[in-house]
Amino acid sequence: MRLIALMSVAAATFVAACDVQPGDPVQHALRDAAAARQAAALKTTEEEQAEAAKRASVASAPQAGDELSRLIATRRQAVADTRALLDATTDPALRGQLTGDLKAEEGRLRALEARRNSSLQGDY
Repeated sequence: MRLIALMSVAAATFVAACDVQPGDPVQHALRDAAAARQAAALKTTEEEQAEAAKRASVASAPQAGDELSRLIATRRQAVADTRALLDATTDPALRGQLTGDLKAEEGRLRALEARRNSSLQGDY
C-alpha cells in the first residue's frame, strides 16, 4: 500500500514538473505572437510619447524672436520629422498618408515664411 501511495506521489510530481500546457500548440504559438506584437506596440508608443514630450519641452522653452518665428521653427521641425518618418516607413498606405501630410505641412510653412517676409519688407 505504501508503495502505491509513493508511486502516485512520484507520478504526480513528474507530471507537475513536465509543465504540460493543455490545448492546441498552434493556439499557444498564436497567443505568444500576439503577446510579442503587443509588447512591440507598447514600446513604440512609449518611444513616441517620449519624443512628443521632448518636442513639447523644446517648443515651450523661451526662444528669442516673435511668435511667427517660433511658429515657423515648429513647422520646419514638423516637416523634418515627417520626412524622417516617411524615409523609415515601408507601409504603402502610411507612406501615402505621410506624403500628403508632408505636402500640406510644406505649404503651411511656405505661407508662414511668405507672411514673415512680407511683414519684414513692410517694416522698411
